[in-house]
Amino acid sequence: MEDGYDAMATLVQAIAAGLMRRGGEGIEPSLARLAEQDFSADAYRRPEARRLDACSYLPEAVASTLSLDSTLAAALAGAEDALQWRQNPNYSDAAMGQPGYMERYAYAEIVGPDGPFPGNDFLLGLMILGPDLHYPDHVHPAPELYWLLTGPSHWRRGPEPFTQREAGDTLWHRPDEPHATRTGSEPLLAVWIWTRDVGERARLVAEGS
Repeated sequence: MEDGYDAMATLVQAIAAGLMRRGGEGIEPSLARLAEQDFSADAYRRPEARRLDACSYLPEAVASTLSLDSTLAAALAGAEDALQWRQNPNYSDAAMGQPGYMERYAYAEIVGPDGPFPGNDFLLGLMILGPDLHYPDHVHPAPELYWLLTGPSHWRRGPEPFTQREAGDTLWHRPDEPHATRTGSEPLLAVWIWTRDVGERARLVAEGS
């Protein structure tokens, strides 16, 4: 379809297939909730495409995804120009404590109020972070699954130390569990899923909470 339905549906299918091949905490409930969503042509809403500065990292990140999952990389390439990239209004360079942070950060919903598929108390999207960023501790009521498409990057939950994670890894964050991320010399591209209680945005909290 010329309105992009096929590209978006293919992207959802590629994400689901990729997660089905992986094991890890949170994958089963995330896939169960994904299967409950309406991906019909009638439910589809053509998004108003929007690119932000951080999208400059997408070609490199999508190319890196080829070695992880070539089907997903092709689906990303087919849909990326139609995505509506956004930023959390709770964030700013000052709030994040890093000049230029907002130029290197963006997310896009694939399923959700701002995505091409509306979702039922469920969000699915992509996040991109540029190199050498620290995404500080933050929380949200929604349980969250991340599937890292590039790497390495470093992650922590609560007071735990940062741990290096690689492309292909998945991470599960429980409701209101503080977590943080650091990128290295490469940009990070990740799939994220909020399985329920999606009405409240992420908010920053004190480090090590």
